[in-house]
Amino acid sequence: MEKQSVASPLGSDTATAERRRLTDPAYRAERQRRAPYKRIARLVIMHRLTAGLTQKALAERVGTSESAIARLERGDHASSVETLRRLADSFGKELVVDFVAPSANVQLVEAASA
Repeated sequence: MEKQSVASPLGSDTATAERRRLTDPAYRAERQRRAPYKRIARLVIMHRLTAGLTQKALAERVGTSESAIARLERGDHASSVETLRRLADSFGKELVVDFVAPSANVQLVEAASA
C-alpha cells in the first residue's frame, strides 16, 4: 500500500515537502542561511523556560513586545546584538560572541547552553 500524504497547513503535502527538502538547492541554501537563527531561537527558548518565564514576561523584561519574542523564537530572522544583549541581561547572563571554525559552531552553541 502506498504511503498517503498528509496535508500541511503551509500548502504542501508532507511527501512533496520532503522531496523538496531533499532535492531543492535553493531550499537547502535558505535552510542553511537560517541555521544560526534557529540555534539562537533554541537557546532563547531554553533559557526562558529554565527561568520559568512566559513570552510576555520575557518581553517585559527585555523591553519589547510579546510578538517580537515569538518571532525571535521562531528563528526565521536575524536579531541585533543589542537585542541579544538585552536577552542575556534578562536571563542574568553575559552575551558572549566568538568566531569559530564552521564545524565547531553547533558544538559551541550546545556547550554554551549547558
